[in-house]
Amino acid sequence: MHYHRNRFCLTAFLVMFSVGLIDAAPFTSAGRAHFGQDSRKKEKLETKASPEVELTYYVTITGGGYVTVADDVGHTNKPLLTSARGNEIGNSIAPQVPNVSVDVLGKDTVQLVMPFGQNYTLSFFSSGKPLSITVIEGESDVTPHRAVRYLDLVLPTNAQAMFRFTSRGVEPLRYDQDGDGIYESIVTATVVASGPEALDVTPPVVKFSQKLTGAKRKVTITATDSGSGVKVIYYSLDEKSYQPYVRALLFDSSSPPMVYAFADDRVGNRSSVAELVNNSENSKK
Repeated sequence: MHYHRNRFCLTAFLVMFSVGLIDAAPFTSAGRAHFGQDSRKKEKLETKASPEVELTYYVTITGGGYVTVADDVGHTNKPLLTSARGNEIGNSIAPQVPNVSVDVLGKDTVQLVMPFGQNYTLSFFSSGKPLSITVIEGESDVTPHRAVRYLDLVLPTNAQAMFRFTSRGVEPLRYDQDGDGIYESIVTATVVASGPEALDVTPPVVKFSQKLTGAKRKVTITATDSGSGVKVIYYSLDEKSYQPYVRALLFDSSSPPMVYAFADDRVGNRSSVAELVNNSENSKK
């Protein structure tokens, strides 16, 4: 009876071994290690790695002239058409740098898109008028990881400014103040936002309201912002000289006012210029 029981156990073991239900390796210390490694390998194969995120730079410059980008092997993008002074953005740009796009968005605005992690030099000339520059780093220009903004930047007339993009990121803006080819002056950004703050890419919305009070017309300017909140409102009566708005404006009711206004939020997003002309409210770029 004892013999038959042992024979039955041996037979069952051989059957299980032949169909692969038992691996002989686990019965030794080396086999146990091998078994554990196989399990880890299987788990590793079954766990799919998340795809790497590709980051891109989106650089928008308003007010700069002769915008040029170059890589470290000699390719350059230069404006094909400029003014006689060579200090105004042309109508088209020679796309000669691989993986870099340069687009003229308006008379005074140009945008460059380039991949993160490569070496580029971006340069432009100052006209002496206020500049606006935005450098966004992210998967897209609406989902940035980091945003750097320069607002109302005034550089010496005809001074050449430069950004360097490297494998470590973008360096601060520099400019050549005395024209000797050395970019010795560093410009501090107006706003540097990262993380959740950088995701706010929506500018404020500006509105006007009017009320007649006797012989006076009272004009109130308001701004709303769904992200970081409104930081400041600026207004102008001639569309040239702007000043901070602090209280309602009073005008003679017999002469319709002309008022212009824009607003900045707390991370440097600037609204378009809103216009109040002849008792009607309009908005323009």
